[in-house]
Amino acid sequence: MKEEIASVVKEAIHLRDGKEYDLIAYTIMPNHVHLVITPIKSNNVSRSEASTNTQTNQKLYNEANASFYVLTKILQDLKSKTALKCNKLLNRHGAFWHHESYDHVVRNIEELRRIVNYVLLNPVKATLVDNYEKWKWNYYNPKYLI
Repeated sequence: MKEEIASVVKEAIHLRDGKEYDLIAYTIMPNHVHLVITPIKSNNVSRSEASTNTQTNQKLYNEANASFYVLTKILQDLKSKTALKCNKLLNRHGAFWHHESYDHVVRNIEELRRIVNYVLLNPVKATLVDNYEKWKWNYYNPKYLI
């Protein structure tokens, strides 16, 4: 694990917290990253506005699609900026991140806990550490898991 590369990714993830998304958890692994976030805005409507308005099924469908595109934009921006910095540190050019990503909608607190647990335990499963708390590149925000 190259510490300077992981630091670039960590800094970029935290930089967007509270602006583009609420950061719930992440793990930076030697060859991939797990990121659990909630986009703050979708379709230029804040979450608080969306939750207080009475919405039809069509509006909910439209917002879900807008959230997908907001998430896609967030990930593209995050990958683009970190790729430039990481490639510079590595003295190389070209693709840094794989093109694919796995996106999943979390529907309840139990599912969120399961996913965060999976993310945090990833370095343990990969035998990089014997306890997730020993992995320097793990993070979780406890306010989402109370």
